Amino acid sequence: MSDVIRPRVLVLRGPGILSEQETAQAFATAGFEVHLRNLDDLISEGYREDQLANDYSVLAIPAGASTADDLGSGKLLALKIQHRLGWTLSHFASRGGMVIGIGSGFHTLLRIGVFGKEISVTSGTGGKMLSAWVKVAPIGMTCLWLKGLGVVDLPLRHSDARIVIHPNRRTETLVKLSRRGMHCLKYEGNSVESEAGIAGLCDTTGRILGIMPHPESFIRWTAHPEWTTAPQRANAPGQGLALFENAYQESMRALQPET
Repeated sequence: MSDVIRPRVLVLRGPGILSEQETAQAFATAGFEVHLRNLDDLISEGYREDQLANDYSVLAIPAGASTADDLGSGKLLALKIQHRLGWTLSHFASRGGMVIGIGSGFHTLLRIGVFGKEISVTSGTGGKMLSAWVKVAPIGMTCLWLKGLGVVDLPLRHSDARIVIHPNRRTETLVKLSRRGMHCLKYEGNSVESEAGIAGLCDTTGRILGIMPHPESFIRWTAHPEWTTAPQRANAPGQGLALFENAYQESMRALQPET
């Protein structure tokens, strides 16, 4: 029996979350022990943030509709996390935890206020579902999830993919995001007209990432629509896997006993 302790990730599931299995597979491929838990079950148990920090290295909020009702995408999920569970996520990060919110999971992080109150999302596609591949590029060195990445191709699967900032605070907010290293990922070409090309934001610790495109959907090269142009790479990993591998390496370092 192996004595290697693997980091554990909690992947949320529940109404409106559609890609939990895909997200779980990405983490498993990177080496994590994956636990899928229903958010309402966690609420029933009174599962506090201290318990989360004791039990898990990573929290994942997958994409999907994520209760996209009249309240807006991710809003109800954010309310449950904040007010029913009492999680701030900043406490989890301060104890060495990492968080990723993908697509509407990013919306949830925005609505919790992880990245500030002046930022929101809206449709860049006339309300239609956008299913396209985009190029995104990391910015700066803050985000631990994006360490060592260059320009990558990732699929975008959401109608609300455009970040907007309150016009009265646009300049101030963009300066703050840049100065603190929070604007960590940008669209190349910015076809969705996101504010300052924002495709992803991280918190000031670099441990919490909100990302609009879907890295979990590109963990194998054959997922790319043009993979047949390079069939010799059929068994190669997709570019999205690197994010989960970065989280694995960071989590493994945290699990090593101090000498």
